Amino acid sequence: MVQERGWMEFSVYPLFSPQSLIAEGTANYGIEMAFPGSGRVEFEKEVLFGLAGLDPATADAYYEILQAVERLSYAGNEAARRYLNGEIDAGQAAELLTRFAMLPPERAAQRVGFIDQYRAYVINYNLGQDLVRAYVEAAGDTPEARWEVFEALLSSPRLPSGLAPD
Repeated sequence: MVQERGWMEFSVYPLFSPQSLIAEGTANYGIEMAFPGSGRVEFEKEVLFGLAGLDPATADAYYEILQAVERLSYAGNEAARRYLNGEIDAGQAAELLTRFAMLPPERAAQRVGFIDQYRAYVINYNLGQDLVRAYVEAAGDTPEARWEVFEALLSSPRLPSGLAPD
């Protein structure tokens, strides 16, 4: 689509660019678009849990916990910020992730390794999703209006500043 429209400057997209915030945000928010409301949970309970050998009766509890843990995701951003700014070391960053993001110690250490490699890219997942959600949902209450804005967001180059409310 980019080449068809003559937007050659957008045909190459560096990983560490402002567009990554939107790319990761639309990828994560796209799940909510495709499975609104309880649609995702119902689909996963009815189809995926059985295929994965999981008891569908545990799905509701799993998703309650997942939602609670997702609300802690910005603790990871803060740990990354402090670590990348040199305010804390890797061990202290892992401790913050364990304490405030509720990651098991081995997962927290792995996350610090991700931060080492990808630096501030870590904010693209949750902050990007929140920016995209706010932008799309401001388009209206109907699924049609939201899909129209979401499609436009996916098919045209934007900068994160273009998602900010007026």
